[in-house]
Amino acid sequence: MRTDRLDTIAATGQRAGLVRLADGVQIALAAGPGFECLPCPGSTGRYGVPADYQGPYTHLEVWLMDGVEPGDSDGWLEEDSWELRLTSNGEPVQGRLFYTVPVEDVRQLIEEHGGEHPDQDA
Repeated sequence: MRTDRLDTIAATGQRAGLVRLADGVQIALAAGPGFECLPCPGSTGRYGVPADYQGPYTHLEVWLMDGVEPGDSDGWLEEDSWELRLTSNGEPVQGRLFYTVPVEDVRQLIEEHGGEHPDQDA
């Protein structure tokens, strides 16, 4: 099943923005400086890596649009509803934000939706 964008983000930390899945729903994936991912660029301690770390990443920051449910695994426990509220400028909160979701849990979610859509620009 296609997971090209997920694989690129996990390998290089590039932010893909919205990723369209085969059934038409969208999610956003991100890793790198400024995102809640592992290893965390510029961190110290167990996962300490340089601020310019380019990957690979084992855990990603994931935004799910309204109506997309996270998986059942423990990898989806780090939800931050306050961040969305604080940055929405008083607008209704859209979607759900999850921190440090294991890449394999994200892959499983994508596969449950039929994989990544072959035409991301449609």
